[in-house]
Amino acid sequence: MNGKIGYTITVVAVILLIVGTIGISFDDEVNDIPTPNTPRAVYFADEPLQDNPVALLLSAKTTMTWDRSDIYLVIADEDKKKQCDNIAPIELISPGSTTCKAEDSGYEKVGLDNSTGLEWTVENGDYFVGIGTLGDSIPEDLELNVDYTVELNLSAAGYFLILLLGACGITLIKYD
Repeated sequence: MNGKIGYTITVVAVILLIVGTIGISFDDEVNDIPTPNTPRAVYFADEPLQDNPVALLLSAKTTMTWDRSDIYLVIADEDKKKQCDNIAPIELISPGSTTCKAEDSGYEKVGLDNSTGLEWTVENGDYFVGIGTLGDSIPEDLELNVDYTVELNLSAAGYFLILLLGACGITLIKYD
């Protein structure tokens, strides 16, 4: 009986190890990002990106692309989004202020070039996509498509746990 359980555990561990090494990817798009109405200021989507509740076991790398070269893209946590949503309009138009603009250092990640995109390692928690204009004016026709790909792989801790599971299976096989 222990041998059958051991073989099952070992096979499952090997399959998880192979799938975790190869990785799984999926594509999605960000919807409902408001149109900027103040040049250079950031405006955030209402809905957060998918988080990674199992960051200890899986690493999730996101690559985002967008179809306009006059727009920059940012990833920010919930606190930064709240700060930008509640910022005074005078501070948004102030030429000396960098708060909630591309130069702000409070973002998780900033992507200024749509041709190279933006890469970000997904963490657990609520993170939001925001956009802003690179120029000092708002483009007339601001149709924007933001697509992203998420690549899931085993993290270092995930590899350790899967190898530990495989070792347990082998031990059960040996002592059958």
